[in-house]
Amino acid sequence: MTSAELRYLISISELSVGENGVKLTAIAVKMKVSKVSVFRAAERLEKGGYVRRDEKNRVVMTGYGYEQLSQYRLMIGWLGDHLEYHCGVPGDVAYRDAIGAACAMSDQSRHGLTEFIKSQKALIRTKE
Repeated sequence: MTSAELRYLISISELSVGENGVKLTAIAVKMKVSKVSVFRAAERLEKGGYVRRDEKNRVVMTGYGYEQLSQYRLMIGWLGDHLEYHCGVPGDVAYRDAIGAACAMSDQSRHGLTEFIKSQKALIRTKE
């Protein structure tokens, strides 16, 4: 997934309410892009299995989309926090860079890193 596609997926998830789909126009307004850009991104996300279109042509997240987004968000949060805290990178820059880094990784690396982050969080919880 590209970083642009991930940003679309994040926006779709933020606009989604339950099983109700999101209109392309709402996504375009939120992201400050054209409806054509949203349409093309939605097509790519649909081909990847992250979203589907409902009978009213609204975009609906799939279970696979939510699962993948959860992994990306875990990595983005962890990377962004480390960039901000340890490297002094401003929060908005750290977030944007974390998205780029997460999208640049292979599926294998992304999976390995998410498992590492989960194990570290589990260790912290057991020490508390």
